[in-house]
Amino acid sequence: MSRSIIAAIVAVVIAALTATAYFVTTSSQSEKVQRDLRDRVGRARKQLQNSALVEARRAEGKIDALVLKPGLLAGLTAIRPPEPAQPSWKPDWKELKRQVDLTFSEFIAGEKDKKPDVLALVDAGGDVVFMNGVSLPTASEFKDDKGQVKLPALAQALEREITIIEITQMPAVGLARIVVAPVVDYERSTQDKTVIAGAVIAAYAITAKAAQAEDDLLGVRVAYFDSSHVSATSFKRGKDEDTEMQSKINKALDSAKLRARALDDKHPDSEKVSAIDVDGKKYLAATVRLTRQHTKDLPADYPPQDAGALVLTSVGDEAAAFTRPAKVFILLLGVGALVIALFGMYLVHHRLESQIDEIELGVAEIINGNLDRTFQPVGTELDGLANGLNVMLARLLGRPEPGEEAFDENGNPIIPGKVDFEEAPEGAAAPAPDPDLAALAQEPEPDYYKRLFTEYVAARKQTGSPDDVSFESFIAKLRVNEGKLKAQYQCKAVRFRVVLKDGKVSLKPVPIF
Repeated sequence: MSRSIIAAIVAVVIAALTATAYFVTTSSQSEKVQRDLRDRVGRARKQLQNSALVEARRAEGKIDALVLKPGLLAGLTAIRPPEPAQPSWKPDWKELKRQVDLTFSEFIAGEKDKKPDVLALVDAGGDVVFMNGVSLPTASEFKDDKGQVKLPALAQALEREITIIEITQMPAVGLARIVVAPVVDYERSTQDKTVIAGAVIAAYAITAKAAQAEDDLLGVRVAYFDSSHVSATSFKRGKDEDTEMQSKINKALDSAKLRARALDDKHPDSEKVSAIDVDGKKYLAATVRLTRQHTKDLPADYPPQDAGALVLTSVGDEAAAFTRPAKVFILLLGVGALVIALFGMYLVHHRLESQIDEIELGVAEIINGNLDRTFQPVGTELDGLANGLNVMLARLLGRPEPGEEAFDENGNPIIPGKVDFEEAPEGAAAPAPDPDLAALAQEPEPDYYKRLFTEYVAARKQTGSPDDVSFESFIAKLRVNEGKLKAQYQCKAVRFRVVLKDGKVSLKPVPIF
């Protein structure tokens, strides 16, 4: 199997393991995220409900304290006809304005956290006699065309000594938490009859700013709605509210039938966390019924409160934010593992290749006739192969095996039985015709080898350098060189002659065509 295929298999295996870890981990984490998000939305729902209750109680306490201020009753008294009636009497509007303006100003000055968007005083007939910040308020602001009070909470407050806190639509304000409290004339009241001189109406608009404040506190998106539309959300576009989300959430409420669930206090799924689709994006949501607070029981025909809140969080965004570190880590781990594996394969390949090159170089030299070549240690991985080749050559050529060699004074191994051949240069032409060539070519091979060996040994002795080369080793070296020179000269056979020149004995090749 080629190294490229092995590298491809390793890469595929690592990629497959990385992909498996990626999907298994992200899937399990996504499930955990959804469970955590459901718990978060459920907790946010209860917290928002409690927050709304606390806010209602806070507003109730402030307005109940306000209606006890003597300035309000004094102002209403200044415009109330005396009993019995006096023909010359006229309402003292200047005194009313002075008394009420001072009282309202003191109240608003003390409201550092949240000031009312509407603060009005009405008389016993339901007409507006003073509205903070409005110089000429419309007297019939809270009445219909027939002169009847159209705000149910105001009608009840003027009829009975009752304070009501509810969320409803207010003209010019929108969805708001309103507090309606009666101003009681305790001096004129008796044990059997309570005299109500008028009422105070305070309205706190439920705006995107309020929704965003709840968002920051609860860690989920918040939207406020009534029976027909969504009035405010905590979704932002830059620093302002993303108003497009109002209509999108409104459609989602109707599609998932959550509006009816929120406005029905007896609905069995009123506390359930549901999955909804908002403009193609999945959210987990729960509705919050914004309950009405009142100091006395309301009549059976009193209109039900038609406002609620929605807490929701994006499954995709939250899951992505939670799982993103794990995804990045797994991908980086997979890429890192792949790089390390391929780099490791490269290093191993490079190391083995250098050792193999050394072995191949030695084999090539032996093939080319250098039978005295020995294989030096090339590396841990292939040292065993190099030693095995040395043992094989030693046994084939009759020379000492590794570990049994003798060394000269320079530390180099002494190789006995060395045979010198005349080197033929690459591309050299064949030698000139030889008159003794026919006799050499016709000599039987066994006789030729014996004669050549005898002549070689005798020549070595004659030069004073006898050698203990064995006949088998001598013949092996001849045959290797014959094969090499036959290919070089493109001849039928190659034979050798012993040549003595300059005190050196060598074998000269003679090609036979």
